[in-house]
Amino acid sequence: MRGKIIDTINGLLLFRKRTALILLLVMSLASAGIIVVNIYSVKILSGARAYVNGESEYSKGQKDASAYLINYINHHNKVDYFAFKNAIAIPKGDHIARVGLTTPPVDYKAVREGLLAGKNHPEDIESMMWLFETFKNVDMFKKAVEIWTEGDEMIYDLDRIGALAHAEIVKGAMSEDEKHAMITAINKNSAALTLKEEAFSETLGNISRQINTYVLVANVLITLIIVFCALTSAAIMIRNLSKSQKKIIEQNERLQLINAGLDKFVFNVTHDLRSPLASIMGLINLMDDETDLEQIKEYTIMIKESLERQDRFINEMLSFIKSKHTGVNRTECSLSSIVDNVIAQNSHHNGGRRVHFYKELELTQIQSDALKLQVILNNLVSNSIKYSDAKKAEQWVKVKSYRHDKEVVIEVEDNGLGIRPKDQDRIFDKFYMSGDNKKSSGIGLYLVKDAVTQLDGKIEVRSELGVCSKFKVIIPFS
Repeated sequence: MRGKIIDTINGLLLFRKRTALILLLVMSLASAGIIVVNIYSVKILSGARAYVNGESEYSKGQKDASAYLINYINHHNKVDYFAFKNAIAIPKGDHIARVGLTTPPVDYKAVREGLLAGKNHPEDIESMMWLFETFKNVDMFKKAVEIWTEGDEMIYDLDRIGALAHAEIVKGAMSEDEKHAMITAINKNSAALTLKEEAFSETLGNISRQINTYVLVANVLITLIIVFCALTSAAIMIRNLSKSQKKIIEQNERLQLINAGLDKFVFNVTHDLRSPLASIMGLINLMDDETDLEQIKEYTIMIKESLERQDRFINEMLSFIKSKHTGVNRTECSLSSIVDNVIAQNSHHNGGRRVHFYKELELTQIQSDALKLQVILNNLVSNSIKYSDAKKAEQWVKVKSYRHDKEVVIEVEDNGLGIRPKDQDRIFDKFYMSGDNKKSSGIGLYLVKDAVTQLDGKIEVRSELGVCSKFKVIIPFS
């Protein structure tokens, strides 16, 4: 259970970290997105503005060309004709640029020269070319280009009228009717071109307005995403701070309980160590005044037994501390080797009386914590030997293992003194010793229960006083 809780907590912490990273990533992408959107919107609008300015120069050049050509037809002044050629070169330059941009491969040098001839600002040239190539397949921009193409055709009609007029004037063969017809054609051409120029400007204006709308919507959406992520991050941070504060309070309370437990633990350990030391000091004092060697030998045996009890107690306390701080380390371990090792350690702990050991291991390899299994089996087997019944013809300890569903069952059974029914519910309590029990420190079975709990298992005991005892350890198979 403890392992599952830790896994759940670790999973939640990992989920929070991933959530925070995702929110941070979304905010970063959204911020980058709003920067990119605004950079490109400025670039698009700058290109559209350049085309509107270019259309203004285009329109002015066309109108000046028409006016100069009419003056030339009326007065036959060569200065007006040269002025006509210079003015019409402006829209013709834009025509060269348009044709260059729509004819692969694009000759960028010719396009630049055409746009400069159309009196477009040199700093606008790059944005005009980029806008044309990027949006040439977009419907609204294609419509503007179509209008531009139709206007160029009218410009070349005007140029042809100028060439024809110049030829007739040079020959001196232009009649009044021809003069009137040419001027009428020029005025009609100018009126039609004015409509095309207005349509071109209106189309570019619509494009700019749509772009402004799209940019506004995009900025609002991205801003909402950033605000949402920021608020969510703030909420998570506040919640984490609240949980951290709660966790700190819980840890403080737990530490207070641990400190209280340590105080009691130190008191009990001190008491258990001082009592036998006082007894040993008393025996030593008796030995100082004793002259009977047999009595001194008896006192020595009593001191040895007391020291052996303290040695077992200290070893059990070391095992307890080690078990508490190592955590659970599940690996593939040999149950057979652990049982053999435990038997070897305990085979000479019965005052010279022979105890028979029996192994019935159906499972020899399991996935578990070898140290904790050692603690469990060592304490159970040593207790079986410690409380063996010397009156019985054969004293034995049996260790069994088998699998039951998804669990491993390990049994330690003996034919020893047994446990009184009233003690069976309390034998796993720390420092509990039943009746006049002088062999126990009251910590061994507590260590067993603690190790089993750390392995997410349980332990059961069944005993009959004077007959037998059986401890059954049940832990997960893997």
